[in-house]
Amino acid sequence: MRKSIRPPRYNALKKGRSHEFGLLLDAVMNERNKVKDIVTDNPEVLYETCWAGENVLHWLAIENHTEGIKLLRSLGSPIPEFALIHAVQHGHAETVILLLELGAELNEYISNTCSRCLKTNSFGVSAKKIRLIKSYFKQFGYAI
Repeated sequence: MRKSIRPPRYNALKKGRSHEFGLLLDAVMNERNKVKDIVTDNPEVLYETCWAGENVLHWLAIENHTEGIKLLRSLGSPIPEFALIHAVQHGHAETVILLLELGAELNEYISNTCSRCLKTNSFGVSAKKIRLIKSYFKQFGYAI
């Protein structure tokens, strides 16, 4: 009989790269049909991280891979606060919008950090994308 594993709290990401992180990332990128089975067999895989401290959903946010984000979120993946911050920093408007719609946590720290990212604009985000990102944050009650 299989034991029911209670997944860790929402933001309880594990430290250090694991084989499971690579397994899930590879499945999301190359064999999407296997992702659900991987997560069903081991729900904690959604909390595994790479050496940079990113779970697979966070990694996908940095890469602007919206379909993978949708898939993992539908299976219960947490959205680390830095996933949203890094998507803003990179100017991935589509990912920012998606993360906000999927329930990314917003608080003063995150909105202030996102605001600083857009002001410094170290990734050369276009003015149009900056306006779009700001308008979406505004819809969620945060002026950045």
